[in-house]
Amino acid sequence: MPNEEEIIREILSKKRIDTKKDFYLLYNKGLFGNRPLCWNTHKELLNSTWRNAVCIRSTKGTARSNTRFDVPFCELEKELEDLRNTGVKDSEMSFNQSMPNDKIIIQAEIKRTQFGLYLLYSTIKKPMNLAFKEEIKHAFGLEALLILQTHLFPQSYSDIMNLLEMFPESVIEFGTYSIHVGDLPGRNTIIWEVRNY
Repeated sequence: MPNEEEIIREILSKKRIDTKKDFYLLYNKGLFGNRPLCWNTHKELLNSTWRNAVCIRSTKGTARSNTRFDVPFCELEKELEDLRNTGVKDSEMSFNQSMPNDKIIIQAEIKRTQFGLYLLYSTIKKPMNLAFKEEIKHAFGLEALLILQTHLFPQSYSDIMNLLEMFPESVIEFGTYSIHVGDLPGRNTIIWEVRNY
């Protein structure tokens, strides 16, 4: 049975993220770059000093409708119970700090295609799933690059370009803000997901 390091090396050598489980393995090791404050379990969150709003996400790739955004800490137990009632297990939940939606510039998915870069994005100041229901914009090639260069801090732009090199066939999902955000300095962009699934 391969150990965690061997699994990570195999994923990196394939240059693909084929499952949510593989994504979270690399994500939790910080291998995709900047991310919000994160907690793998409810217990970790409760043991932290964080008492502001959180997002609850599935680690198993269940329906996006099971994601809970901007949950006030005082309502966390109620939201967890609602999720359990839909069949989501505690072991399938992860948590991250809520991001400053009022500071959103763009939220996007970017990928390489046979015609060059393709950027699908929204400027609506809501969590991405909700923003995409209201507005979806498209940019290709040079226009996509110019949007990134205009809105991303230099280190965030570099992070996205590095991920596109590391995972040339993957979709990279990210959110860009007008302020510094995340657990790495000098960034205004959070990497939400890197995936081929």
